Amino acid sequence: MSTSASRTTISEQLAQWATKMTAGDLPASVVDDARWRLVDQVGVCIAGSREQSARAVAEVADGFGGSPQATTMAFGSRLPAPLAGWVNGAVGHGADFDDMHGGAAVHISSVMVPAALAAAEAAGSSGSDCLLAMIVGGEIALRINTGAPPHQFHHRGLHGTGVAGPFAAAAIGSKVLGLSPGQTANALGMAGSRSSGLMQTLIDGTWLKRLHPGWAVQGGLTCALLAEKDYTGPAEVIEGTFGFFHALLHGDEETFQFDEILNGLGERWRLPETTFKPWPNGVWNHASMDGAFAIFQREGLTVADVERIDLYLPPLALPIIAEPREAKLHPTSAYHMKFGVQYSVAMLLVRGRVDVDDYNDEVLADPAIAGLAARVYCHPDPSLEPHHFPARTELTTTDGRTFTEYVPAQRGDALNPFSPDDHRRKFRGNALPTLGPARTDLLLERLEDAWEAPDVGGLMALTIPRR
Repeated sequence: MSTSASRTTISEQLAQWATKMTAGDLPASVVDDARWRLVDQVGVCIAGSREQSARAVAEVADGFGGSPQATTMAFGSRLPAPLAGWVNGAVGHGADFDDMHGGAAVHISSVMVPAALAAAEAAGSSGSDCLLAMIVGGEIALRINTGAPPHQFHHRGLHGTGVAGPFAAAAIGSKVLGLSPGQTANALGMAGSRSSGLMQTLIDGTWLKRLHPGWAVQGGLTCALLAEKDYTGPAEVIEGTFGFFHALLHGDEETFQFDEILNGLGERWRLPETTFKPWPNGVWNHASMDGAFAIFQREGLTVADVERIDLYLPPLALPIIAEPREAKLHPTSAYHMKFGVQYSVAMLLVRGRVDVDDYNDEVLADPAIAGLAARVYCHPDPSLEPHHFPARTELTTTDGRTFTEYVPAQRGDALNPFSPDDHRRKFRGNALPTLGPARTDLLLERLEDAWEAPDVGGLMALTIPRR
């Protein structure tokens, strides 16, 4: 029980639930969803390893050295679990191809998969224990962020993944280590002080945002290791006067909805609500991209036919992917291109594809993409409910015709789901350039069977290309 009140705090109730959960308690749908989260994120991590920013992270981590407990994907270094998790978390968010929860606004798999794999590899845990911990930690982090209105952290300039992620990793580490409810609550209490992540990077196109999931993994796993040694953290880390919500969202107290954090815990699962990404860029771009591309294909249009494209989006999306307009029309880096819907739509229509390795200086300098992006205009539409990342696209041709396409839920969302073949196709596209066909297919097979794996070390070894 909390020392500050007679009632049990939110973090203590989450810790009690996490400690009691077994694989047998999981619905079949959650078990199957976790399998594809693992497949998706490992592929995304391997793709992210090809980014210049990833090499910098890996080289810095190698310089620290330490106990060879866990593996960095693609690079193959063996490092202490929190440090390997830092690399895999940062690399896995590098391509911005990782999944996203519409309400909590968290790229949950870029934290929970690297955290679970690093902790489980270090502990010699089975695949089943790894996936169970992953699910528990992911669910806790998503629920914590639902204590505020959707995307409220983003509106305050905070990255939802950076602020919720340490709670996920702390819960995962605690579960893998077999900590008690009290120790797990201490780990969560400490994790709140690791919550961070500024969104200024969306404005200037710098790399910083990529580091946030890695820091979340590193911080959360360290909190679990400290809790194992009976280091203590505040029981009221969530709802306390100087706790997570009051500190990060000061002034928004009337909007807090703490009951949502525990409402339906273990019955309504938030994790399967998280949308997978069909495109390697900001999630708010996708429905607009699909809508514009559908019009192009259906009507047989070319770029020369386009007078203008009007995109209608939930109002909260515009500050993230559409504004300030001049910055979005003149991205400063290939990474910056990922967070402008004008550029994303133009890139797809000009090139006919948007693959993870297409974000480069050559594409950035393409005048055809810049010219079409300047004819894309964005408008808020309050009637569009934001949870499923919808968009309505209107395309006007040079001869005065207008075509409309409405995408109520982006591809990969629970309302517009990927098939198993969609997951496999995405994984192969991400992994093949690094691993080659034989190793890619073997890793995919093992990941799909991860619930039955005796350990995760063999899986991690397959993420490294043959030299």
